[in-house]
Amino acid sequence: MQRRAFLQTAALGAAGILTAQIHQTPIEAAGETINETAKPERLHVAVNQFTANNLYGRDGKNFAEQLAEMKSAGVDGLEPSPNHPNEMENLGKKLKDHGLEIRSIYVGGNLHDAGNAEREISRIRSVSEKAKEFGAKIVVFNPAAKHGKSDAELILQTENVNKLGGELASFGMTLAFHYHTTELEFAGREFHHLLCNTDPKNLSLCLEQHWSYRGAGNSQVALFDHLKLYGNRISEVHLRQSVNNIWSETFGDGDIDNAKLANELKALKLPIHFVLEQVAEKGTPKTLAAGEIFRQSCDYIRRVFGNGDNSHG
Repeated sequence: MQRRAFLQTAALGAAGILTAQIHQTPIEAAGETINETAKPERLHVAVNQFTANNLYGRDGKNFAEQLAEMKSAGVDGLEPSPNHPNEMENLGKKLKDHGLEIRSIYVGGNLHDAGNAEREISRIRSVSEKAKEFGAKIVVFNPAAKHGKSDAELILQTENVNKLGGELASFGMTLAFHYHTTELEFAGREFHHLLCNTDPKNLSLCLEQHWSYRGAGNSQVALFDHLKLYGNRISEVHLRQSVNNIWSETFGDGDIDNAKLANELKALKLPIHFVLEQVAEKGTPKTLAAGEIFRQSCDYIRRVFGNGDNSHG
């Protein structure tokens, strides 16, 4: 099932990962200020609802009934995909009961059609306001897909995205642009137009590292160029890996150089929220149950993108 189709019927789930930084804490002792290096925080790792639904679905399970297992496997939170405030309310309570945080949500919407845009902006705003009650700070937005949007549609979409981002910013939330291959077609005109013609205060970037790679013909050059062009706008990163261009069972070593990616992201010194988005496709191996996939993936993420703490629990 494709993500955009999933958004039409899904319940929800949310989560995230924030980059942890070693910091120094001033301690007052005997009238002197002493700098003492604090212990690095454990990296917060979140999972997107689509990922949880995909991996538990292939095990014949409902992810919403496996929240305790996800928590014990090292998952710290979920990134829900709510279509309505009531969905956000229902899942939000379940996640809270299991100690899973909601730092971001994922939404889609048609903002390139004048007949739909205002209604979509209103819907996304209402869902976001409810998500904020559960602690969410980032609203990841993927534009409705259409192959070959006209220049007029791209301009209108950008104006509406900028408007939506401004409205969310007014009550303390950050809009983040998420994309798939469609937005990278035709020299990436949709991808670049949105980022080049919106106020960075109104639109940040959710770096979708595997779609940057796949959407450019399986090119790490493109991925790292996207990072070079728009790295200072990244608020969130979705993590997915492939081996020989087939999505791998766990997030680990593979086609994308994660060590290089981690180093470049750390160099930005931004409070980046990381979300695991590993899913299975045709050809993906099936040797592990979902809980073990989450355990191994979270351990790897903390080891590579964090400060070396790969413990879970």
